[in-house]
Amino acid sequence: MDNACPPEFTVVFLVHGPIELLDRTVPTTIEALTARTRRTVDLVLAIDGAETAPVDALLERAPRWGIDEVRLRRRDRNVAGGDPSNNGHAHLVPGKGRFLITVEGDVVAFRAGEGDPLAFLAETFDRTPELALATRIDDHACWREPLLDVGSPLAPGVRSVNRVASHFLVYDLPRALPVIWAAGGVPASSFHDSDEAWFNYEDWLSRTFAAPAGPGIGYLSELPVRVFHCDEKTAPGAATYTRSLDVRLRVFERARRACAGHATV
Repeated sequence: MDNACPPEFTVVFLVHGPIELLDRTVPTTIEALTARTRRTVDLVLAIDGAETAPVDALLERAPRWGIDEVRLRRRDRNVAGGDPSNNGHAHLVPGKGRFLITVEGDVVAFRAGEGDPLAFLAETFDRTPELALATRIDDHACWREPLLDVGSPLAPGVRSVNRVASHFLVYDLPRALPVIWAAGGVPASSFHDSDEAWFNYEDWLSRTFAAPAGPGIGYLSELPVRVFHCDEKTAPGAATYTRSLDVRLRVFERARRACAGHATV
């Protein structure tokens, strides 16, 4: 891999804890996305809510995981409303190089076929000039607002969909930032979250980018990774997740078993 600066890709892991889960999700996802890649990439560990996060443990693990940069963000000043994950996203964009991938700490990606995922992404954006924001999440059936197609595909293997979850996002920053600023920037103080009413970062992104009002959200059906959110809803149809360590570890293991035998690098 060339030592380019800035790199083409910045992959940011938005983490807080628990360390027992991050020990599984972060290195697994790094391997899935970057093993033998031909593209240049910078790996960033963004620790949000640093005042209560296991910072020492994460700093000890960062070099072992191959992290290039660690960021600390507190949650006691200039904090976004709503779901805690909103704060990390609101303070993150813009990134460094052209492509920014954000992965939340309780999300894991497994390699699911041949090919270089980062090269696949770059080539997909290159041949799809209108594509500014893309996603992949394989366990979206539990979403309260279902994932739906909106109009024709943006390109072969790239569905145009109605929404994203903030779990796994891919931005083409030169294309995405003008859309974000034309919408007035990220309205972090407006976010709120409960089982009865919510408006989080992912909802704002969905409203801003989804067709026909926006340029479209690309769902990467052919990306050679599978992406899972390591948690379960508190109840069928609920807006909120358990955030239970036992549940998260169980879901991680279930996803790992489901993808076993499909990894190819």
